[in-house]
Amino acid sequence: MVRTGAARGQVGHFHEAGFYGSDAEFAALIVPFVEQGVAAGEPVILGYDDRKSGLLRSRLADTSAVSFIGDKGLYATPARAIDAYRRLFDVHLARGAGQIRIAGDVPHPGNGGRFEGWDRYECAVNTVWQDYPVWGFCLYDTSTAPQAVLDVVERTHPRLVMPSGQRRTSERYQPVPAFEGLPPRPDPLEASTPIAELTDRPPADVRRALTCIGTGRVSGTALADLTLATSETAANAHLHGEPPVTVRIWAAPDRIVVGVHDHGRGPADPLAGLVPAAQRLVRAGWGLWLVHQLDLDTTLIRSGDGFTVRLRAGTIPA
Repeated sequence: MVRTGAARGQVGHFHEAGFYGSDAEFAALIVPFVEQGVAAGEPVILGYDDRKSGLLRSRLADTSAVSFIGDKGLYATPARAIDAYRRLFDVHLARGAGQIRIAGDVPHPGNGGRFEGWDRYECAVNTVWQDYPVWGFCLYDTSTAPQAVLDVVERTHPRLVMPSGQRRTSERYQPVPAFEGLPPRPDPLEASTPIAELTDRPPADVRRALTCIGTGRVSGTALADLTLATSETAANAHLHGEPPVTVRIWAAPDRIVVGVHDHGRGPADPLAGLVPAAQRLVRAGWGLWLVHQLDLDTTLIRSGDGFTVRLRAGTIPA
C-alpha cells in the first residue's frame, strides 16, 4: 500500500495531534490535510459538529470526495467509536484504499462534552488500529480545551503538530502499557448512602431492585440497558474477580448510579472494555466490551480495596 504525506513509509496507525487557537489556525491545519488526501485519491472521513463542518465546506475546493459524519452517535462511547471506525476502515480497504485519513473532535469540556473515558480511547487507538493504514489527525483548541485534556493529548499522541504546521515527536508519549489515565471523578451521589446494597445476591434480586428504584427516574430504554449491564458486570465479577461481589445503587430524580465491586485487582488488559477480548481468552473481557456498547456512562475504578465498575444512566453531571 502506498501512503502519502507525513505518513509516507509508515506502517499501521499514524496518530498525530494538532493544536490551534482560532478558526484560522484550525483551517490552516485541516484544509491541507483534507485536500492532499483528496488529491491522492485517499478516503477522508471527518467527524465534526455542524459549525466546523460548515467552515470546512466553505474552505475546501471539492467536498464531493470527503465523508462528513455529522451523527453524534459516532462519539457516543469510546468503545463504539473504535468499533464504528474499524467497520469504516474495512469498507475502504475492501475498495482498495492505500491510506485512510480521519479527523474529528472527541467530547471534552471545551466542546460541550465530558472527557471521561476518552483519555483511554486516545491511548487505545495507537494499538487497536495498527492493522489499518490510517492517518488520524486529532486537532485540539488550546483556547477552550482544559489543561488536563491537553496534557492527555501529549501523552497519547506519538506526534504533535503546532499551529505553524511544524511537526515533532511527543517526548511525553506513553504507550498503552505505561499510560496513566485521568483519575475518575466521583459522582456526587456516591457520597450518600446507597438506596440498595446487595452482596452476593442472585441476579434476579439485582434486577428487581433496579426496576423498583429506576422506574420513572430514567427512560425505559436506559433502565433496560442499565439492568443488562449490571447483570453482565456482576456475572463478570463473580467469574473473574474476588468475592464478595457487592452491587450498590444510588438514585436521583433524573439518574441512576450503580457500582459493582469485588475485591480483585480488575482486568490486567489496559484495553479491557474498549475492544473485544481475544478469542483465546474465551469470556474474559467480553462482558466489559458488551457493557461499553450500551448507552451508559461506564467507568472502571481501581482502589485499595478492589475493583469497581460504575454504571450511570440518565442525566450525568458535567
